[in-house]
Amino acid sequence: MGDMRNGEVTHIDFEYGHGIIIDENGQDIHFQLDNVSDQVNINSKVIFEIELGERGLIAVKVKLEMEEIRA
Repeated sequence: MGDMRNGEVTHIDFEYGHGIIIDENGQDIHFQLDNVSDQVNINSKVIFEIELGERGLIAVKVKLEMEEIRA
């Protein structure tokens, strides 16, 4: 799909290697920790792309939003 979305990490399960992002539309998007290029935590603001996986939409190419903000 290619469009970048904004969201906030609401859940991380380090044991199973996945988490949930709520996007700007209020939609829960699942992601795998191996699709994250930065260290993320609960409440981290992130940008990501959406792909259709076996179980619905998933977030890929997840990055911290503040990477793009330079002081």
